[in-house]
Amino acid sequence: MKKFIMLFIALFSSLAIISCSEKITTEKITPTGDNVGSFSSYEQLKEYLGDFYEYSNNRYYLFGDATLEAGAPEVNAPTMDDGVDFSEKEDRDHSTSNDQVEGVNEADTIMTDGYYIYIVSGNKFFMIDAETLDITYTFEYLNGYFSGLYLYEDRVVLLGSYYAYIDIVYPQTDDTNVESEEDSEVEKDYIYPYYYYHYVYGTTITVLDVSNPEDVELVRELKFDSSYLTTSRMIDGYLYLVLNNYSIRYYYDEESFIPKYYDSVVSDEMMDLPASSIYFIPNNAEDFSYLMLASFDVTDNEEAKVKAYLGSTYQTYMSANNLYATVYKYQYFEETNTYENYVFILRFELEDHELSYKALGQVDGSPLNQFSMDEYDGVFRIAVTGYEYTNQETIITNTLYLLDATTDDEMSEISKLTGLGKPGERIYAVRFSQETAYVVTFVSIDPLYKLDLSDPENPEVLGKWYEEGVSDYLHEITDNLMIGVGRQVENSDGWTRFTGVKIALYDTSGDTVVNLETYLVEGEYSYTSVVWNHKAFMYFTPEGEDFTYIAVPVSVYSNNYYRYSQLMYVFKVHHSGDLELVAELKHTNEVNNYFDTIEKAVMIENYIYTLSYSQIQVFNMDDDFNFVDSVVFNEMYYHIYNYTEEPVDSTVEGDVTTEPVE
Repeated sequence: MKKFIMLFIALFSSLAIISCSEKITTEKITPTGDNVGSFSSYEQLKEYLGDFYEYSNNRYYLFGDATLEAGAPEVNAPTMDDGVDFSEKEDRDHSTSNDQVEGVNEADTIMTDGYYIYIVSGNKFFMIDAETLDITYTFEYLNGYFSGLYLYEDRVVLLGSYYAYIDIVYPQTDDTNVESEEDSEVEKDYIYPYYYYHYVYGTTITVLDVSNPEDVELVRELKFDSSYLTTSRMIDGYLYLVLNNYSIRYYYDEESFIPKYYDSVVSDEMMDLPASSIYFIPNNAEDFSYLMLASFDVTDNEEAKVKAYLGSTYQTYMSANNLYATVYKYQYFEETNTYENYVFILRFELEDHELSYKALGQVDGSPLNQFSMDEYDGVFRIAVTGYEYTNQETIITNTLYLLDATTDDEMSEISKLTGLGKPGERIYAVRFSQETAYVVTFVSIDPLYKLDLSDPENPEVLGKWYEEGVSDYLHEITDNLMIGVGRQVENSDGWTRFTGVKIALYDTSGDTVVNLETYLVEGEYSYTSVVWNHKAFMYFTPEGEDFTYIAVPVSVYSNNYYRYSQLMYVFKVHHSGDLELVAELKHTNEVNNYFDTIEKAVMIENYIYTLSYSQIQVFNMDDDFNFVDSVVFNEMYYHIYNYTEEPVDSTVEGDVTTEPVE
């Protein structure tokens, strides 16, 4: 720690730089916190970057591999009834977005407050009255598109990307052989025009005040130049942004290597990020860039807190206290002639609504997605699959690591649980629940593990359940019930083939998870976006009821793959332990209508609203899910694909199987 403090003293008391001494190595890095700090000037930053680039053709290009520790410088269907009719009460019961951590909100493309439905679709934002289905407000972004939105009190926050092409046309003639303007006898040499296109891109954040639906006001806008939004979270009205800025990904220009951003409450134009807000940390020089972190309160006009770290990230996880960013690394070891993969974990602590780097951890392997990570009681847990490649074989291992998330500099390993899965299996799904974890590994038969993490120093396997198929997403319904959304399989001649969607209900009360019921979608082949996008999974427990609705979008191929149909499967998960299919909702009976694929749904009271790229349709859940009304908001695209102007039958088909395979 003394060394760490002395580093910062030297950093802020001197402008001299001692170049980074660490170069390419084939040895794994021992995590340390001694290489963290900010830059005192742009000149210092420029000299530091020069350690990683070679000058060629008027530019500095990133060269070769480098250690992850960079080293520190030293200083409308027709309405079928009377429409939507809500009871007269102050608050309407409604579903919420599917977030991983309670209280840590994630962006979505559709949200509701019970009175309005808020949607981003392509380059447009729509605000729709939930009762009349009137589009009360539209916001269009001409040079970009929206990826998600947040809803907090009377604020809507739109997340998007912008882009533009700036073209430069060089002259078509060469006048160098012309002596004067009067000399018309000299023939000019024709040169083909040369067009140079400069691509400008970045991330944009737009904040709208929707307190008065008849007069929506744009109150704030932020832009981050040359940056892609990796992820975002919102906690109690504070928005936290994680961006990768690739302006120095392959080379850097001495005239424009500083991250730029725009905050409408501060300036009318792009601003250079101060050198003191640019930090060096452990980073992967193979993917050298700026890891941008920004935060601000969406309800006021205080200046956004923006900083940049020399690094990048891929998968992230955020708790109420910390953000964990992962950096993947593949490395070759000459002594064993093998390739291995491992991951560095950067912990950023939430301090006064700002994310600050605190510690580095390292584990062998890599996580599947954000659900592979979790923090509980000061312990960071991460489930990873490791790959070791040799000339003869690929060795796959699955491990759960528990790391100390309370100390600075290093996230030390507390313990690990190895040997999950049979040979050749990788992790397909993970879900943490306080002192318990559920892990699915798969290659031909699905083992679902239940793990006891109550003693972080001694994690153990409580039990494992085997069944055909695999769960790709796990979701707790109650303390004793869990839903698995995944895929059916066929195993023949040593090959495993995915055939369709599987919805399974599990009893998690005992040491071994037990399958209670499974629904298998019929057809030659089917799939659901829930497998890769947990936001497509909707759940809603009506007030005072002992069941939970879940909705899963499913695409089905049949008739020798000629016919494609798309539906929203709606189930009731009875808390007594029953799985009941209650509706299969369609937007159209047309074949292969991809622009009317149902993507998501929300529920308000006794109505379900299904969303496609083209429209919203509403069904009455208290009236056998009969069609009620619809609104088309992307009409131009919608009418390219034939739409049947007839009400759609949403009756239930299919049965629930109740005999799990052991």
